[in-house]
Amino acid sequence: MATSQGQDIRRCKLCPERRPVEHHCNLCHVNLCFNCILTHISDKTKRHEIVDFINKKEELILPECKSHDKLCEVYCNDCHEPACVLCVTTTHKMHDITDIKIVIEDFQRRIAADVEELETTIHPNYKKIFGNSSEEFDKVMDAIQDQEDNMCKLVREIGSQLKDEVAQQKREYKRKKKEVKSFSTKEETELNAVIETNKRILKSKDARRILTYQLKIESFRRGPKQMQISYPVFFSGKASKNQLQEMFGSLQRSIFLANERKLGMQKLLTDPVLLSSFFSPYPDDAYLIRVLSESPGKIWISGDDCQIFQLDQNGLILKTISVSNNAIALSLSLDKELVFSVSGSDTNVYKYDGDVVSTLVDLRQWYPRGLCHSANGDLLVSMRSEDETESRVVRYLGTNKTMVIQNDSQGYPLFSVGVSEMLLLAENGNGDICVADYDGNAVVVVNATAELRFKYWGNISSKPNYGTFKPLQIATDVCQQILIVDFSSDILHVIDRDGKFLRYIEYPCYAGLSIDTDNILLAGDSINGTIQFIRYLQ
Repeated sequence: MATSQGQDIRRCKLCPERRPVEHHCNLCHVNLCFNCILTHISDKTKRHEIVDFINKKEELILPECKSHDKLCEVYCNDCHEPACVLCVTTTHKMHDITDIKIVIEDFQRRIAADVEELETTIHPNYKKIFGNSSEEFDKVMDAIQDQEDNMCKLVREIGSQLKDEVAQQKREYKRKKKEVKSFSTKEETELNAVIETNKRILKSKDARRILTYQLKIESFRRGPKQMQISYPVFFSGKASKNQLQEMFGSLQRSIFLANERKLGMQKLLTDPVLLSSFFSPYPDDAYLIRVLSESPGKIWISGDDCQIFQLDQNGLILKTISVSNNAIALSLSLDKELVFSVSGSDTNVYKYDGDVVSTLVDLRQWYPRGLCHSANGDLLVSMRSEDETESRVVRYLGTNKTMVIQNDSQGYPLFSVGVSEMLLLAENGNGDICVADYDGNAVVVVNATAELRFKYWGNISSKPNYGTFKPLQIATDVCQQILIVDFSSDILHVIDRDGKFLRYIEYPCYAGLSIDTDNILLAGDSINGTIQFIRYLQ
């Protein structure tokens, strides 16, 4: 009986009573009850091999032909479907025919290879996603606690040092006080003796004693010895929360794991493909400056007309923002709020919430020269000082400074100074901050802790007709590659995250560079104001 504990009983499909299955025909691949065996073998057009169900052969079950009452024993490579021997002489006559078992074996090898890749390569990545996520949170909590303990320890050490100084001064005060008191007591005893002597002289009638009296009052007139007392005074410093936050540190969301998984999954196309293009609202008498992709179908652009436009994928204007000067840097927050800065001597960074433009940060004596948002939502602002003596990048959490990037480990400036040129920047997927220093003729790349990783000075094997490397626009992609627009040659350099040159992309794009969420490159052409959509990854 083909039954086992915990399993459904297999039923015969030939008899109306649906009796339990006891036997099996290995050649017809049919399950049978005992009573149906004779009925089944009465079909003399087929061969039969009846065995107990538990002894049935696990052979390949061939599909039945759609046109004939036969099993498909061959495969038509032209029609990509199984066929029987009769079909070979009719429907599939003169077609490329292969034994179906050979084709199935080939498919099985491919399936086995896919299973191996799925199990050994792809499936472990899914386990990694959440495998140690809670441990990472615990590590951060421990790090915060360690920092809290260290700062409390430093504060306690400072407090203990000050209290020790006060205690030492107090001991010195007591010692001096004891000395002065002892001296004063001695002088007071002498003074009392003089007073009593003088009183006796006054009472006496002895003319000699009176005439021989010597004045001793001068030695006492100056009074008792004075003790110079200096008490310590404690001036408590004004500790602001912002200063403590900067010293303590800040949190950043890590997306490095997700990006690492994507590395290598897409490669550079040998020949980038222009998918589409449209004309921006900038005619011949005005020119395009910046392009920023918000999402597939929405784009922000700015030009030299003191306006910012939001366009759809066909170039139709969805929104218009009038600003005080030309918008030279654009970025989007995690909440899709537009953040921008303008040219000239404006020290403000602005935000547009969809209705109103307002000041987000006032840099005071600094001019913003580039903007980007990090993966955790922090705002990175590159800036140059009003007197053109300093340049730096500042990380903001809200409106609070959490990091200043200005000098290397030797104390030398990371960026060019003495100029007011652009310093556009982008954050890479590994946390690096990449700055296109136009006047410094280099791309400066620092890691998340502001340590210099490398500087890219252009491709040393550059084409002979290319001028001095002048990096202007900059972007990073899903492969952690850095895309840089060379203004002098209007060509795009692609380098890997370690600064190795990979290739050129020869499309005009110094009037705007952005990469959308579909990994499509958006390039702005300042000559005719067009925006081009380019596929460069496969």
